[in-house]
Amino acid sequence: MLGNLNEKSIQEILHGPVMQEIRQSLRSGQPHAYCSNCVKAERYGRSERDWHNSVSPEFDAASASDLEHLPTLIDVRWNITCNLSCNYCGDKCSSKWAAMKKIPFRSGARPYYEQVCDYLEQHSHSIREVALVGGEPLLLPENERLLDVIPRDCIVTLITNASVDLENNRIFEKLTQRSRVGWSLSFDNIGARFEYVRHGATWQRLEHNLDRIQELIRNNGHWGGIHAVYNVYNATRVRELTEFARSRDLATHWQTLYQPEYLDPSRLGSEVWHLAQHEITQLLATDLCLPAEKMFLEQVAASTQRDDLRSGLRDHIREIEQVFHPDQQGQFAALWPELASHL
Repeated sequence: MLGNLNEKSIQEILHGPVMQEIRQSLRSGQPHAYCSNCVKAERYGRSERDWHNSVSPEFDAASASDLEHLPTLIDVRWNITCNLSCNYCGDKCSSKWAAMKKIPFRSGARPYYEQVCDYLEQHSHSIREVALVGGEPLLLPENERLLDVIPRDCIVTLITNASVDLENNRIFEKLTQRSRVGWSLSFDNIGARFEYVRHGATWQRLEHNLDRIQELIRNNGHWGGIHAVYNVYNATRVRELTEFARSRDLATHWQTLYQPEYLDPSRLGSEVWHLAQHEITQLLATDLCLPAEKMFLEQVAASTQRDDLRSGLRDHIREIEQVFHPDQQGQFAALWPELASHL
């Protein structure tokens, strides 16, 4: 949305006309089209702009110039290399999906990767936090150099599926040598339902990796929690996930589903939506929820039912089970019988 690193340098993009237009819009107090994800997220509470603002509380957009830029929060997504083909993901975010759809994907170093790391090394004095995202950030070798050039005392956070081999992972090893690391563990179900949605992962490996990560939380000053997307696959199982989170002493950071819209339980007919609301009501009647979790789920439950997109979900399940994940044939109906009967 800001520019193409194959055509322009990072400095040209950061000081270019699109960024100037965004800065002018923010200075006037108006959201730009670039802000659309945060605007949508704030339907159910907080958005990423709260995070960005918290990293640079002294920054004043009203008085900043159109060319002013200091890298304080770095959000790095080198490419889409990933080991999983999660059901609600796609070829724009996962190399596994791209391969299954026979869409060409070029992994490995790009010419501009070194340039970006050079830029960050030159401005390392201003960097306060680095977010590693993917694809799967533990599989992106560019993160090795990045971890070498950023300050030792800055915060590093990552969103990871936690389903890679940590024993032989050099990025994980570098993270274990740091003390300010936050782990956002990206999964939304447990057991067999986890393996259905996070295709290519095993629940056994995830639990083993959680043991390793929680050891770092206990002993190395790391922190972390579950980073879950609320969708039809967990709408009738939020108690199950919350109970697991409490058993692991982990908080769950819930995120709104943007797309595909047919995975939104409020858009799958009144029967499915009532089941989802009932599940939230049952959970909220317990003392399992942490305050932020409770606030998110209360806002979800108060949402109104919208247009019926059940045909889209039926087509999605058929395509998943018959074309892309044939080893899961018939498993949606077996794992979510309460939903299957209403589709």
